[in-house]
Amino acid sequence: MKGLMKNNFFAVYANAKAFFIFMCILGIFVVAVISQPLLIGYALLSMVGFSVNAITGIKREYVSKWGKYKLTLPVQRTAIIKSYFISQLLWLLVGTLYAGIVISLSWALHGCPFDKSIDIVSIFALGICVSNFTSALFFPLFYLGGEEKSDVFLIISLLCGIGAAMGIISVLNFYLPPGITTILVGAAVLLLCSLLVFALSYPLTVGIYRKRDY
Repeated sequence: MKGLMKNNFFAVYANAKAFFIFMCILGIFVVAVISQPLLIGYALLSMVGFSVNAITGIKREYVSKWGKYKLTLPVQRTAIIKSYFISQLLWLLVGTLYAGIVISLSWALHGCPFDKSIDIVSIFALGICVSNFTSALFFPLFYLGGEEKSDVFLIISLLCGIGAAMGIISVLNFYLPPGITTILVGAAVLLLCSLLVFALSYPLTVGIYRKRDY
């Protein structure tokens, strides 16, 4: 598993490094100015962006034929898929830490830009939710439809992830009254739903991958 994890890391290292630098530069700007929309946008971009960047590494593996060569190694297909899912969670953690650092620095310099400090919980829950839904939808689509359609599948997965998160929020806002309780309940529902879909996607992806012939 360690070897697979290292391989996944190096597969996205070049793009991740460029994205790291971009997010650092953008983070300095976000901290320097006072803008609630910019802060929200940075947090969501960080969490979703690192996850999407990790997904693109899978395509490069198959373009370079490494994805097929990997099957000749003494590793099970289940382990290969598990390494991808773990990598996604780790990159999501990186994105969350980036967002947390920038928001903390902004608050330390300018104070809380939100009406209620608890609102930040919803932003983090939204970013994690979109990331998990996107990953959960992409992997089965990728192995079911083929790597040549990965770009389209990534766009579809991302749009569906955003749509699912917005749908959950709309339903909660319709049935629950405004307040701190609603914010916390909404964040919990976003996280639980996305984690459930992410967890269910794993055995589905494994089942599809096992039936594929290369």
